[in-house]
Amino acid sequence: MLQPAVERGEDVNFTPDTSYLDWTTTFPAVTLCEQHNTKTTLRRFIDLYPKLLEPLNNNVRRYLTDVLFVRGYCSGTVEHCAPCGALVACDVPWRSIIENVHRSCPELVFECQYNGVPFPCCEYFRSVDSERGPCFSFNTLQHKGNLARFVVNRTTGPGVLKFRLLADTQISVHSTEELSTNNLDAKLKNVVHPFSENKANILFSIVEVVNDQLLANTDINVRECRYLHETIDNPFYTYPVYSYGACRLALGTEETYQHCKCVHPARDLSYKGMYCNYTGINCWQTYENNIKVKAGVDKNAKELCLPSCVESEVTTINFISRWTPEESGEGAAVEVKMVSLPTLRYQRNLLRDNLDLVVTIGGIVGLFFSASILSFLEIFYLMLRPPRSQ
Repeated sequence: MLQPAVERGEDVNFTPDTSYLDWTTTFPAVTLCEQHNTKTTLRRFIDLYPKLLEPLNNNVRRYLTDVLFVRGYCSGTVEHCAPCGALVACDVPWRSIIENVHRSCPELVFECQYNGVPFPCCEYFRSVDSERGPCFSFNTLQHKGNLARFVVNRTTGPGVLKFRLLADTQISVHSTEELSTNNLDAKLKNVVHPFSENKANILFSIVEVVNDQLLANTDINVRECRYLHETIDNPFYTYPVYSYGACRLALGTEETYQHCKCVHPARDLSYKGMYCNYTGINCWQTYENNIKVKAGVDKNAKELCLPSCVESEVTTINFISRWTPEESGEGAAVEVKMVSLPTLRYQRNLLRDNLDLVVTIGGIVGLFFSASILSFLEIFYLMLRPPRSQ
């Protein structure tokens, strides 16, 4: 939640703005992440890669299936955690397998429309990175390339996004620059199961933040936020714009890379030259599940990963998923709807700048010494003035 600067002892404060009649508000990003089901995924895995899985026992098969979604437990005493070359070859094309076993965008979502206007789903639901592999995000700024941004105002009315899902999917509604990572508030994530729920409704509200123009030229440590172009200087930050979640994800990736010397092949294609073989995947699973989780947030992440200056405050008002006999058609019909046009937003203001400092010092000098700039100039004038001739 946004807090006034006077409570945080900062040089920035937030003031509410309610002059909403002419506002244009950006519709939030909606991200779809396929939910992993070991049994369902294993069947698909065996159908596609029988030669890889048939020689292995059921425990190893299940572990390899979990690996495709960056899940599974690994320790030195478990059979399936042996280095590559023992049970599993070292040259297995893991990235290709992951892309084929994960559902593609057309296999996950179809029949999309925004405010009643149909659109091709997979031209607007674009692939984005997450800890568990690729997700698909609508109206996102985190996909490389220029995308149309959907907005709402008095002309369009509250935004409504509709689509149908074909598989168990986690739906996240969040700010456009953000990613659906483990650091995203769990209240913004909901799961739909099309085989038991054929209709789902998500109702949300949004409050945007606008910034005083002076803030752009203010030191980051003073305003304590980063603009979209102010990405961190880190080789693992491969995302187009800055966000808190992307920053934490990049630093977490770097931390595990330093331990395992590779990146899990389920992660973004920008890491392609660093992808792990089976030995590295086992290392990744061990570190992510056992060591890193217990360590918590390190000091470096706290200092570098500031909030985004343009982050919107999205709140899920209501989520309902159910089975209704009246709903016909394949999969589950999902509606993501804004409850109403926003009537409030926050203005981030700079309380003090360099000019304020000069004015304050001048005021103090004038109050206690009855002096002004003209007085100081007069002193120099009197000292340097040539003497009058007699």
